[in-house]
Amino acid sequence: MTAYPETLRQPPQSVEAEQAVLGGLMLDPKALARITLTESDFYRRDHALIFRAIAELDAAGKPFDAVTLAEWFAEMGLAEQVDGGRYLVQLASGTGSAANIAAYAGIVRDKAILRKLIEVGTGVVNDGFQPDGRKSADLLDSAIRELMALTKADANCEFTLKQAVTLAWEDAGEAIEHKGELRGITTGFTRPDARLGGWHPGDLIFIGARPSMGKTALMVNMALAAAANGHAVGMISGEQSAMQIGQRSISSQSGVHAERLRNGEIDEDAWPKLTAAMQRLVERKVRIYDRSAPTLDEIARIARRWKQEHGMAVLFVDYLQRIRYPKAGNRIDEVSEVARGLKTLARDLSVPIVCLAQVKAEVDKRDDKRPGLGDIANSDEATREADLIAFLYRAEVYSDDPQYRGLAELNVEKYRHGPTGRFKLHFSGETMLFRDLEDAPW
Repeated sequence: MTAYPETLRQPPQSVEAEQAVLGGLMLDPKALARITLTESDFYRRDHALIFRAIAELDAAGKPFDAVTLAEWFAEMGLAEQVDGGRYLVQLASGTGSAANIAAYAGIVRDKAILRKLIEVGTGVVNDGFQPDGRKSADLLDSAIRELMALTKADANCEFTLKQAVTLAWEDAGEAIEHKGELRGITTGFTRPDARLGGWHPGDLIFIGARPSMGKTALMVNMALAAAANGHAVGMISGEQSAMQIGQRSISSQSGVHAERLRNGEIDEDAWPKLTAAMQRLVERKVRIYDRSAPTLDEIARIARRWKQEHGMAVLFVDYLQRIRYPKAGNRIDEVSEVARGLKTLARDLSVPIVCLAQVKAEVDKRDDKRPGLGDIANSDEATREADLIAFLYRAEVYSDDPQYRGLAELNVEKYRHGPTGRFKLHFSGETMLFRDLEDAPW
C-alpha cells in the first residue's frame, strides 16, 4: 500500500526572507531599485499587501515608512491585516539594515518560482484526468508554454543605460578578440557571412521568392552548412516530405543529379560519391518535422522540445504561408499572427529562425522581376517583424539567354543590424546546389 503523509506539506516559502525584504525597504527606500519582485512573489497575504502599498506609494512619489504604510492600510480599510500598524513597526525595528536585501529578494523569488512550478505541475495532472474535451496535443502545448515561461521567470528584463552600454562594450570586445571568425551561424556562403555575420540568436529571417526559384533547395543548403559546422539544426517542412529533403541533401552533397536518384539511373561511377555523401550526412545533427500545413502551436511545441532535448541552434521553416493559425479570422490575419509568433519563438528560444515565404504574383508582371519589401504574400506584418528579409532571384527562370544560366542572386532588402546588399551565387538545378560565385563583385 502507498503511504501518505499525515499532514499536508507546506508550499516552498521563506517568511524570514520576506520580512527582511519589507523591513529593509522601510529602512532604505532606495533599495527598491535594487530588487526585482512583484506582489505575487510573496507567500503571505499580508506581506503581499505591504509590498503593494510600497509600490503604490513609491509610484506616487511618497515615502513608505511604517507610519505612511499604516495610513495606507487604514485608508484601504485593511488595518487589521497589519495589526493596526504594529506589525509594520515590528518589521522595521526587527531588520538591522538593507545591505543584504538583494540576497533576501532572491530567496523570495526562488520560492515563488518553486510554488509556480508546483501549480503548473498540479494543473497538468488535473488536465490529464479531466481534459474537458481538449485534445492531448493542446494540453501538451499549454503545459510546455507554461514550463518554458518559468525558465525565463527569474530573468532580468530591466536595465540601466550604464548596464546596456556595458553589455555592448563587452560584446564589441569579444568581437575584436575573435576578429575574422564567424560569430553567428553560417549562411553557407562566404560573402553573406562576411557582410551579415551569419544568423544571430533571436532573429527572424524571411527568404522570399516566386515559385521555381529554388528557395527550398537554398534552405536545405543553408541547413546542411550549419550542421556541417557542428550546430544542431531543426527543419519544419510544410511542403517537401522528409524523403524529398533527403534526396536533395544527397544530390547536393554527392554531385549526382537528383533526377538520376529519383529514376534509379545510377551508374557505377556514382556509387562512391553517394556513399561518401551518405557518410557525411548521417553524422550531421539535423531533425526534420514533415507535416503538411503545420499549425503555429505545433511548430512552437516541436521547436521547444528540440531546443530542450537536442540543443537546437537554428530553426528553418518551409514556408510562412503554409503555417496555419486556426484562431485567425481571415488569411491576412492568419499570416500576420504566424509572423508575430515566429518572432516571439525566436526570442524565447534564443535561436535564429529562417523562414521561407512566397512572393506575390504581381512581381511577374513588372519589368524588373526582382522582389522587394512589401512583396511577401498576404502579410505586411512579416516585413515589420523580420530582422532580416532577403529575396532569391534567378533571371534564367524568365529568360533563355545563356548569360543568365546558373546565376542566382540573394538580395538582402532589410537588415536591422547593418547594411543590406546583393550577393551573387551559382545554382546547379541538376544537383539542387547553391554555392559561392567566386568572381561575383561585392
